Amino acid sequence: MKLLYFAVQIIFLLPSFLAIFNPYKRNLELLNLEPISGSYTKNEEASVEELWLDQKVDHFDVKNNQSWKMRYFRNAKYHSPQGPIYIFVGGEWTISRGLMSTGLTHDMAVENSGMLFYTEHRYYGRSLPFGKQSFQMHHLKQLNLHQSLADLAHFIRHQKAKNAEMRDSKVILVGGSYSGSLVAWMTQLYPDLIAASWASSAPLLAKEDFYEYMELVSSSIQLSYGHNCSLQIEKGFNYLDKLFNDHSIKELLHKFNGCEDYNPNDPLDKAAFFNGLGNYFALVVQSYSAYIPRLCETLMSLNSNDEVAFVNFLELLYSEGSRFSDCQDFGYSSMLQIFREDTDQSSETRAWFYQTCNEFGWYTTTKSNSSSSAAFANQVPLSYFEKLCHDAFGAEQTAQKLAQGVEQTNRKFGGYGFNQSERYAQVIFTHGQLDPWRALGQQTGNQAFVLTGYSHVEDLASIRVTDSVQMNLAKLRVMSFLRRHL
Repeated sequence: MKLLYFAVQIIFLLPSFLAIFNPYKRNLELLNLEPISGSYTKNEEASVEELWLDQKVDHFDVKNNQSWKMRYFRNAKYHSPQGPIYIFVGGEWTISRGLMSTGLTHDMAVENSGMLFYTEHRYYGRSLPFGKQSFQMHHLKQLNLHQSLADLAHFIRHQKAKNAEMRDSKVILVGGSYSGSLVAWMTQLYPDLIAASWASSAPLLAKEDFYEYMELVSSSIQLSYGHNCSLQIEKGFNYLDKLFNDHSIKELLHKFNGCEDYNPNDPLDKAAFFNGLGNYFALVVQSYSAYIPRLCETLMSLNSNDEVAFVNFLELLYSEGSRFSDCQDFGYSSMLQIFREDTDQSSETRAWFYQTCNEFGWYTTTKSNSSSSAAFANQVPLSYFEKLCHDAFGAEQTAQKLAQGVEQTNRKFGGYGFNQSERYAQVIFTHGQLDPWRALGQQTGNQAFVLTGYSHVEDLASIRVTDSVQMNLAKLRVMSFLRRHL
């Protein structure tokens, strides 16, 4: 019991004192956290400066002179004149000094007397083009892939133009997850600015119905622990589906202090419940994969009866909201609230959801014809996410607009059906075997590695004796590949 409670507390770190508790918010926030690169000291952190750069709100409208300040970090401790420039590209998160103080990018700068930069993506962290109003609908229109890549291009040109000691420096980009996608696309779109890039855990194919994600969540749990655990989870989800079909689910939700207005006959309320619960397992596999065996061991030991054991697990999972609120809102409105909120700067979930609704999709459905989707009860269709997009961003946000945006992204950058020697010759790709995102990434060829036993962006840290031989060899090959382009 203690082991499972420990794993559950990864998700619910702090109690809520709100009258109504949102059981879905914390999981989504944690899924969008900055990658972790390892531990570092205050002395190492002291070399990192916080700086700001003026950027155009719209790089492609010559009549629009509006500007905003982009935040970035710089570590010049190891730099020698004309030494390489290493830029870790920020993604859908708030940047911090950690990636400038430790990790493989930091180590490469030390080795090659490089300058270290870390850029913050527009609309995330403190890089808000319209301040507190940035998440309002009429301002979100400036949040898109091409504007963010143009921000990065301007950043590189500015640094070289303003500093004679970097004028002839080669530029190396590094990114993980969505920012890994950015560095690959940046290398293709602005080849004159980039010498080479390393894309860790980068999805390259935009896809609305990303059913493969939850399939890989299930298979990763099986790989990490065994078939018994993934089967137990499958049985648990099927039991919940049976309770819905038997009109008995409200009795169970009452145990978790569920709000009375939850409507189990509403397809959206039902999809929200299964999506929210599925996000917990997605988070553990994607971001806390080391805890999969602990979770499985305790889940399977809660009770000899599979159904009772899963209910006991849910009691632990939803314990915070049960104790510290009037009720927990398991409905669709609770999920929509997360994406509709336009004034909450503590969370970047609205900004990221807007990007997915317009350019990428990447919706973790469970309603496919594949037998693998049975692990999560086939209750989350694409139409649920399309409805969330529409309700969060207005009538113009249609399913057709999403499909068009996805098609445009793939047409521009080629998805993952490409000849790497022609399109991404200067990019090296790494993926974790357990990472659900690898399904949409480049996994084959001489410049791609799939790392057994690892998950999402777990390769960004320095070479360590605690890592596998395969992992450390992959890091050495990444360093060698990038070094050849200096």
